[in-house]
Amino acid sequence: VLVVDDDAGVRALERRTLERAGYQVSEASSAPDAFALLDAGLVVDLLIADLDMPDISGEEMVRRMHKTRPDLKVLYVTGNIDRLLDARALVWEGEAFLDKPFTSAGLIEAVSLLLTGHIPAAAERDEGETT
Repeated sequence: VLVVDDDAGVRALERRTLERAGYQVSEASSAPDAFALLDAGLVVDLLIADLDMPDISGEEMVRRMHKTRPDLKVLYVTGNIDRLLDARALVWEGEAFLDKPFTSAGLIEAVSLLLTGHIPAAAERDEGETT
């Protein structure tokens, strides 16, 4: 999983939550940093993209990545989901949206659904942290 968010606290929370759930996680603080990681050979199954980032928006970053990785699954994490849904009438297969603030359990469920099509057992979820 590659987490791209300009907020270091959100990235750290997502990393900690996903690593506890057994995922391997890499981080980037911007779209250019994410592009550099992928260009250097990082292979990911899922991109978690903050929608509102300086320089290049999360949606634009995903659009560019899909040119070379059309199969890349995407979880948009944002406090401004209405803006994206206003701009796009459809959610494409392989992508989902998680509205901030979210719980750790909500993040794990969204990632698991995108990657496996299943929600993990309740015992594996941590309801404690939110962002």
